[in-house]
Amino acid sequence: MSRGRIVGRLLVPIALAQSAAQPSAAQVTGFDRTPVSKVAEPAGALPYGLAFDAKEFSYNSTLSVARDGRRVAYGVVQNTGTVNRSTRFQPNGTPSSVIGSRIQLTDRQNGQTVTICPGGNCWAPSISPDGVSLVFYSDRDGPPQAWIFDTPSGTTRKLNAVRIKAKLWTGDEAQWSPDSRTIYVPTAPDSGPGAWLPSADTVPTSQSADAPAVKVLRAGSEAPPATTSKAAAPRQEFYWRENNAAITAIDVRSGGAKLLVPAHATPRPSVLRLSASGKWLSYLSAFKDHGIASQASTFDLAVLPSGGGSVTLIVADLPVLNDYHNKNYSWHPSEDRLVYMKDDALWLVDVATAGVSPPRRLGESLGKLAPTHHWFTKDGKAVVAGADPVDDKGYGDIRPTSLAVIPLDGSTPKRIPIADAWSFVDLAKGDARTIWQPDGGSITALLTEKSTGERAAVRYDIAGGQSKLLWKGRARISRLTGDATHSAVFGLYQDVRTPNDVYRFTADFERKERVSRVDARLDSVAVGSADIFETTIPGYNGTLDTGRTAVLLPPGAKKGDKLPAVVLMYPGGDRTSETELFGGGGGLTVPSLLFTSRGYAVVLANLPLGPNREAGNPLQEMVDELLPQVYRAAELGYVDINRLAIAGQSFGGYGTGAIISGTNLCRAAVAVSGIYDLGGTYGYMDESGGSFWIGWSESGQARMGTHPWANITRYLENSPYYRADRIFTPLLLVHGDKDDAYHDAQKLFSALRRLERPVQLATYEGMGHVIYAWTRPNAVDAAQRIVGSSANTWATPKE
Repeated sequence: MSRGRIVGRLLVPIALAQSAAQPSAAQVTGFDRTPVSKVAEPAGALPYGLAFDAKEFSYNSTLSVARDGRRVAYGVVQNTGTVNRSTRFQPNGTPSSVIGSRIQLTDRQNGQTVTICPGGNCWAPSISPDGVSLVFYSDRDGPPQAWIFDTPSGTTRKLNAVRIKAKLWTGDEAQWSPDSRTIYVPTAPDSGPGAWLPSADTVPTSQSADAPAVKVLRAGSEAPPATTSKAAAPRQEFYWRENNAAITAIDVRSGGAKLLVPAHATPRPSVLRLSASGKWLSYLSAFKDHGIASQASTFDLAVLPSGGGSVTLIVADLPVLNDYHNKNYSWHPSEDRLVYMKDDALWLVDVATAGVSPPRRLGESLGKLAPTHHWFTKDGKAVVAGADPVDDKGYGDIRPTSLAVIPLDGSTPKRIPIADAWSFVDLAKGDARTIWQPDGGSITALLTEKSTGERAAVRYDIAGGQSKLLWKGRARISRLTGDATHSAVFGLYQDVRTPNDVYRFTADFERKERVSRVDARLDSVAVGSADIFETTIPGYNGTLDTGRTAVLLPPGAKKGDKLPAVVLMYPGGDRTSETELFGGGGGLTVPSLLFTSRGYAVVLANLPLGPNREAGNPLQEMVDELLPQVYRAAELGYVDINRLAIAGQSFGGYGTGAIISGTNLCRAAVAVSGIYDLGGTYGYMDESGGSFWIGWSESGQARMGTHPWANITRYLENSPYYRADRIFTPLLLVHGDKDDAYHDAQKLFSALRRLERPVQLATYEGMGHVIYAWTRPNAVDAAQRIVGSSANTWATPKE
């Protein structure tokens, strides 16, 4: 794979750039023109290779904990560097996100960790109820298939050659029968919409010499009538191709497979779960498309006997949440009944051989409920749900401001308010069906303190409603899950100086036991600190609001050092949350440690913008919100106002172009995989004929609120491309040519080249949207250009 193709020239290097015109000698004081590639790296600097080689937890894998809490299994990914992970799936059906994945199984009793993988890539671990076996997926022999690891003997074998229909997100793991004799998995059919085929950009075209190479799309009066056409909309076909699966049972001892639900069933299956008794299977359908102008999609929920039989639709059109597959419904911990959330209400259904009962509404007196959680108490007598929902109109799900304990017998629910100082994040779960209750009478919630942004674990007493703060800190705790004893809970923990690893937390959260050590090499990387400050910023609606800003500092640096800095932002998002992540995360899709371990500060800005999915003026809003934060960072002495760069990726790339069209404050800018012409991008189609950008523009991030013909002025005023004449800041555009918005990078480069402005376009052939998914030579090259240590860029802070 070739490295970046460079078009044009960045006339003023990123760190050195002091003026869009002619920098004076005084302005460049404190920098050295010696190429960084010829300067020794500072001690403890994050090596560029390690930045894209570090072992990490797969984002689409959960922790699997044995019922007795002795063993914990998890997937760990180490990028091979040779495979382009930009496509969503590899040609064999393996999700690109698990390339380089291995299963690790830690035995807490003897402290040993074994790596499990017969070859290829291995992911999605699932420990059997008896704790003896571990099932996972591996593509050693080509397509993803189910394999099993026997803990007593330490041996691994393939269960069956049937192809697994793996998904991008959690929820596709093998489901065990209660007796540990059978697993249930989503499988890929041999034909039809759900059959695995490589994605459209990797399918070779094969045809005879005299056959036309034509694909016809029709719309409006030219569209075939829905009653006579079996053709689906391009996006629906895309959903089926990636998510539609058959459901298959595999006998663990013999390896025999039985098809239970074909992929063409109604509704079309995707991911499945099993009732506690093992008598019933449930499944969510493949995503359902709801029109070209909408970014909303839904699932159907259906059940059938676990031995096979008729499929019964439980409910249609459950909302798709940010979690995708795990927070849509829950089985009871011991009985054949389930709950789901629909139309802001909680519904209970009993499942029996005689049929499925009509849904019964629970907790009606509570009014509207939040859609994000509905898990049972340990005794199975009640459901814990979110009440008094608030839509922040951001990128997250609707969140509750109270917790509700709703009895199944129809008695009065108990409402437990969450204090105004806190914002709800998640609940600690004991398993897939129940909340974690070490004392049998409480709820443990993960919250965010609004004033500081710190995370906390808070325990609420169900009987009295009192709350107790168990833990608080600037750290990220995620994927909390317990064991059958409920005596402790397992989860991932990281903070700015602590790499992400599995920990076991005691019931009171006073002690945590480190279970994994994923990558010891990170221990030698120099990591600084993170400071937080507040600034008054103008709101989108004319109010003055308080904005929280973070600064990542190099090792040994402090407030008052006035460091050269890179400002990272994502419009509509709060980048300060990345101070919870090791090294400050990687909001640019390269680790922020690449900057801080080399002596640069990183400003993590908060750009709330107006409501997502509604008409707004994002370009002006982000300029208004960013500048006070940057000036305040300089006033406090964190950064040198004369040595600032700004950078962003995806919608942050758009933000970068937008901001430098509204201010000349920054000396250099980097825009990665951005969108710059909202009106022009609106009409682009993907290779399957889909029109993603219509919904994105009208009812998504772009906040245009309508189509261009209804308000062309809004589109033009919010497009950096049409404001190119106002851009004087030296700009580095970084883009893979397989990204859907690559055309916009070309357009903005062409505009600035015509205007003779300092600009560089680095195009990476065959690469997609995010740098960390690129092949390692390309990712390293891009990171070096961004940081400023390639042969084309000079300057490093003097000691």
